[in-house]
Amino acid sequence: MDISIFNDLYRLNREMNRVLSGGKTRNDYWPEVNVYANENEYMVAARIPGIEKDNLSISLKDNSLKLTGERKYEENAGVNYHLRERKTGKFERNFLLDEKVDADKITAEVKNGILLIKVPKSPETKPVKIEIK
Repeated sequence: MDISIFNDLYRLNREMNRVLSGGKTRNDYWPEVNVYANENEYMVAARIPGIEKDNLSISLKDNSLKLTGERKYEENAGVNYHLRERKTGKFERNFLLDEKVDADKITAEVKNGILLIKVPKSPETKPVKIEIK
């Protein structure tokens, strides 16, 4: 069976997904990220397999956390890809945080292809118990 039939079907499936999602596909939001919070901090977990930490940058401005980076394209001479889904190139993701944060205590680490950023909330955003006299 001719492999080009499968390529055509794959392209048709991808195009149908794009059209039905209003032009946005899951791959438009790359890398995939989860953002969650508890009473003390925000946590951002991004899937970044194959991206070196030297190719990542994290910054905070006006409670907007920006994650930028690049997955380098690997040139494989003499190789014909049948399917290539892993994105390469530069990316930028921005996340607006609802509450003030303690910028000096933000931490980030990469483990098993996951970038985990911990953004502590500012002590002034935490509820204060007021004693009734």
